[in-house]
Amino acid sequence: MRRRLLIGLPMLAFPTRWTLADDVVRPLRTQELLPNAGGVYELALLHEVLERTRPEYGAYEEQPFTEPVSDARAYQLVIEGRLVNLLAAGVGQPPLEREMIPVPFPIDKGLLGWRVSLVDRRSQDRLSRLNSIEELRQFRVGQGSDWADVRIYEYNRIPVETASEFELLFPMLLHGRFDLFPRGLFEVHRELAAYGKRYPDLAIEQHLLLHYPFCDAYYVSRSAPHLAARLNAGLERMAADGSFDALFNKYFGKLLADLNLRQRVVIDLQNPFLPAWVPLGRKDLWFDPTRLPYTVAPIP
Repeated sequence: MRRRLLIGLPMLAFPTRWTLADDVVRPLRTQELLPNAGGVYELALLHEVLERTRPEYGAYEEQPFTEPVSDARAYQLVIEGRLVNLLAAGVGQPPLEREMIPVPFPIDKGLLGWRVSLVDRRSQDRLSRLNSIEELRQFRVGQGSDWADVRIYEYNRIPVETASEFELLFPMLLHGRFDLFPRGLFEVHRELAAYGKRYPDLAIEQHLLLHYPFCDAYYVSRSAPHLAARLNAGLERMAADGSFDALFNKYFGKLLADLNLRQRVVIDLQNPFLPAWVPLGRKDLWFDPTRLPYTVAPIP
């Protein structure tokens, strides 16, 4: 499952519990930084959206849920809407699509669908000769067993090796169970730093950039339609005035430039599981590596 926990920032200046709030925002937040968490950016974006919609939508109060929970329990809580009513997650998860209100806006600009791999450094020469999806199908990729990406690779006839625990994927890679561990562009450097000392042959692959249409979006409980409308209005406003791009570039601009994306061979995969509501045709909302390098502009 590709969910995002809204994490890590101190409590922001929200109204006190005695203030009449038009929206009570109950994000899932944990103090533990999980390996696939991108929540610092998503919490900052949420705060910007809520603040910018105060005049039309009124006051709000944050009541974060901070207990550690499994993925299955997180789904259950946000669908119920009592303790958690907001989740940032990779789109297309069947329980969320059936039971929640998706906010039709790619909050990560589709960054989740661009992949650079962790590999065994000793395999780089062999991987550097890989230039097509047909050649990619001769290799195996590693993924978490419950990640939404698994069915995308399977649909594209790319062999997948899975593990039930994230930590197991690193020794599996280095013991040759699979060849590439595709990671999100905002994940790969952090994970190399976290696991590189333990696994000295772990490296960032230098030749390939995998891509499939995919993104993170906010999902809101059906009990909070006013909040869903507010988030959509705020995100659209930020896209129009440039502050969405500015915030994205602030968090990801240097990281993306350091990956040398324009020099990589792009292999496009199909994603038939992308929900119809995802605004894929709005090119201004999506990350495009040909526009690199990004510059960090002030947030309006």
